[in-house]
Amino acid sequence: MRTRLGRCGVCCPWQPNPDRPHRQSGLSLLELLIALTVGAVVLGFGLPEMGRVMTQNQLAVSHNQLLTAAVAARQSAISRNVSMTFCAGRAEVGCHGDWSLQEWLVFEDADHDGNLDPGDTVKLAELLPASGRLSVAGNGPFRRAVVFKPSGAAQTVTGAFAAGRLRICVSEPIPDNAVDLVLIGSGRIEPEPHDFAGACPQP
Repeated sequence: MRTRLGRCGVCCPWQPNPDRPHRQSGLSLLELLIALTVGAVVLGFGLPEMGRVMTQNQLAVSHNQLLTAAVAARQSAISRNVSMTFCAGRAEVGCHGDWSLQEWLVFEDADHDGNLDPGDTVKLAELLPASGRLSVAGNGPFRRAVVFKPSGAAQTVTGAFAAGRLRICVSEPIPDNAVDLVLIGSGRIEPEPHDFAGACPQP
């Protein structure tokens, strides 16, 4: 217990001085309401922007993952002097051509027919994380399989010149909401951004 000296010089229990103004600590109700209002406004602006950044990152990661797989297939064909096939599919069933499942294969294709035969070796089997906003669709040879020859050239399973697009798109109104992986007959694949204002049309 705190004590103080009384007028007589004797120690007495401490008592607050009624003549001294009492200072309160903490926030008043008005200050608390103002702080909450400001916080709500900042959060209201910040959440949509954070969502757009996350969507842009998802698109970038997804198209880079697919581009890396396709480039790896071509480079393997050149370095190993074998035909390599890149397609929508999975190891259990081979190429199914359904890019909406967002899964793909890269495998050595001895007879370059686009089919995963018993003697063929799977080099890569991947899929994208599940997302209701992201879609993948292809045209031309991507509807079945792209075969990279040892020269690096891209062909269809029938041996014809291969050119087409694989479109990775998010159905959100962000700038450049889609990226096309553009394949030309030489086997080169280049990313090409598109702004469809939140729509995802077929390539």
